[in-house]
Amino acid sequence: MAIERNVVVALEFGSSKVRGIAGSKNLDGSIQILAMEEMNAQNCIRKGMVYNIDKTVMCLKNIVEKMEQTLGMHITQVFVGLGGQALKSKKNVVSKQLDAKTIVTQEMVDELLTTNLASVNNDYEVLEVVPQEYKVGMDSVTDPVGILSDSIEGVFLNIMIKAEAKEYIYKCLETVGLRVAGAFVAPKVLSESVLTDTEKRMGCTLVDFGFGTTTVVVYKNNILRHVAVIPLGGNNVTVDICGLQIEEEDAENLKLKHASAYSERKADELEKNLLVNNARTIEEKLLLEIVEAREEEILNNVMNQICISGYQDSLLTGVIASGGASNIKDLDKAINERIRPDKIRFAKSITSPIHKNGAELVVKDGSLNVLLSILCEGNMNCLEPFPQELFEQQPEEQEETPVEEEVQEEKKEEVIEQVVEDATQEPEEEPVDEKPQPQKPKKDNALKRFFKKVLDTVSEE
Repeated sequence: MAIERNVVVALEFGSSKVRGIAGSKNLDGSIQILAMEEMNAQNCIRKGMVYNIDKTVMCLKNIVEKMEQTLGMHITQVFVGLGGQALKSKKNVVSKQLDAKTIVTQEMVDELLTTNLASVNNDYEVLEVVPQEYKVGMDSVTDPVGILSDSIEGVFLNIMIKAEAKEYIYKCLETVGLRVAGAFVAPKVLSESVLTDTEKRMGCTLVDFGFGTTTVVVYKNNILRHVAVIPLGGNNVTVDICGLQIEEEDAENLKLKHASAYSERKADELEKNLLVNNARTIEEKLLLEIVEAREEEILNNVMNQICISGYQDSLLTGVIASGGASNIKDLDKAINERIRPDKIRFAKSITSPIHKNGAELVVKDGSLNVLLSILCEGNMNCLEPFPQELFEQQPEEQEETPVEEEVQEEKKEEVIEQVVEDATQEPEEEPVDEKPQPQKPKKDNALKRFFKKVLDTVSEE
């Protein structure tokens, strides 16, 4: 596939899989998917954090090589999303008392931001600072510049990640030979891609139900108010079912086919025996009790994070559910029971349309939302032609000979004739007074065949 336009390459380090995607943005606003690959990462990533660098590098190499084959181009840099259990947010308040009533300047606001960053723990790195509000005197505003006051106070939301977690991701990319074109806060870019302007303005909670974690994002008045990552996900439900001495694959199948996040059926309506495999069955009631208990725990933690944000009573557009683990049956009923939002919406894909060419690569079940969001946020070309030396093979040095270079077919006969003539020519002698000797018969036909065979052999090599 020849590529003649800017192509963005994005990577997602998920708890279950490492995924890579390449695509371009069309003039109509749609996204065209050009290549996508994924590798199982359960043996090298936990809760969104790399813990085995060597195995993660192997996954990345495999993904990059396959994508390069599809694209016909060399991937030099990528955009990545930073998330998982290593990510968190924390509010911080910084205030400054002025000597007298003074017009607030941008320099004063920047000074508050600098002071805010100095208060962060050394084990964490601030990825982004989201100003919440400023207080000038008794008033709260979003932009204090130009206001007359004798004091100024800034409330900031610091989105941070463990420095070690980011370092491991960068180390893996460096080992593979990839530059980081950009690193985004995964929950924030996800919000930009699946939430509407109305939802962010009126207030909402985005819940990304993942394999190993559940991420909670709260918006109000178009401002990101809270981010939290709960270390529980869809895989915890599967592991709980495995506690019944059931293989993981069978447990996952049971969860997808028969489990429910919130069942309203009576005991006499449930199946007595659900087939686990050819040799085993379990009661449906037992399965539902196990699954509902874990889903209740996850949703209770989500509700707790909403309360910590302080906006539990003002999120008018309710809950937006995303992620692969949001596909469990009756999750909407469970959310209604545990969180009681005004509305519930399931985001099965991003708001940007996917171009029909390449749309078959995208499964619209919410599991690819983070990856697609990183792709949409990328703004630099990540490809370049393969180095020419990979395609050119230098000929081996031979001893000096007339056939060192490739002989074109149309010139072979001419070369053969010349060689035969030189080989059969008698050496010149001084003339003597003798009768001329009869000439020896020429053997040029045999010699022609011999030298032609030699030239053909050399040309093939």
